[in-house]
Order: sequence, then C-alpha cells, then structure tokens
Amino acid sequence: MMTGMVEITELERLVKERLSKKRANHVFSVARQAGKMALRYGVNTEKAEIAALLHDITKEVDPAEQLKMIQEFDIIKDNVILESPSLYHAVTARIYARDILSVQDAEILNAVRYHTTARAGMSDLEKIIYLADAVSEDRDYKRVEEFRRLAMDGLNRCMLEFLKYSIRYLVRDECLLPVDTIQAYNEYCRMAGHQNER
Repeated sequence: MMTGMVEITELERLVKERLSKKRANHVFSVARQAGKMALRYGVNTEKAEIAALLHDITKEVDPAEQLKMIQEFDIIKDNVILESPSLYHAVTARIYARDILSVQDAEILNAVRYHTTARAGMSDLEKIIYLADAVSEDRDYKRVEEFRRLAMDGLNRCMLEFLKYSIRYLVRDECLLPVDTIQAYNEYCRMAGHQNER
C-alpha cells in the first residue's frame, strides 16, 4: 500500500535489515498493537502502522553516531535528552524518517519522536504509538495485562496510569526526567481532575 511517502512493505524490509531479529519482532508487535488501537479509536490505521514501523528504526545505531545526528540535524532544548542515550533513538528515528525516507507527515514524525517521553498536547496517533510500544504482545512485566486492557478502554486514562507507572520506575532508578514527560503527566492529571487544591 502506498503512503505517498514510503511503502509499508519497504518499511518492513528496512526493519528486518536494520534491526536484530528480537528488535524487529518487537517493532512488528508494536505495529500490530497500533493497528488494533487505531481501529478502536478511529485513527488512520496506515499512519499508525507507519509510525510503529519507524519508531525504533535507529535503536541499534551506536549512541555516539546518534548524538552526532542529533547535534547536526535537530535542536533539542531539554538537556536531559542529550544526557540520556536511551532516549536518542526517538529523536534520530524522526530524523531518519524525515531526511532519509522523506516522510513529511508531521503527525507520524511526532508519534515517532515522542514514543519514549510522551509530551503535552499529543494527538491520538501519538498516544497510540506511545502506548502500543508499552503494551505490545512481546512485552512482559508485572502490570502489562492491566495496561493492555486500559489501552483499549480509554487513551487518556491509560496515558495517565502508564505515565505514573513509568515515572515511578524512573525515580526509583534515579533517572533524569525529561521535561516533556513531566508536562505530559501534569496535563493528564489535570484532565483527570487531580490538580492540587491550594
């Protein structure tokens, strides 16, 4: 199926070429989950599949090379990203999609860019890719079944619950918290009516 920018079959081939078998299997699992969620929430399934196939396309590129890509092609205002190599691939995957594959759809590019950190003001497609990455069939952690159910029950509620889970994990391990993640958490707390009374 032609997207106007890149064929899905070509993306599938790139995933197999650029990633290890285990990582490629994860990407295909995310694509299946994203497709199901897109159908559930009335989001363009083709866009969801494209974004899912692209989300980890640079995951196995050497971090030093990724940092060079970021410094050359993107402007990062949050130093936490630059200090966290595990987050580089979301930025460099967007660069790869935009500059190498000529993907121009801003919503797809944003879904790829924010699939690790989330952000305030996410589109439904962005939420789907963020959550599909967290609950794909290859994931295996204590609360994954709960999050899988929530992901099909309401995007905003699942976003809040998974952000809470993710932030607890990051704080426990004394990881830096990206500004985008904090702003996303605050937004979903406000939506849920959890703002502190002062």
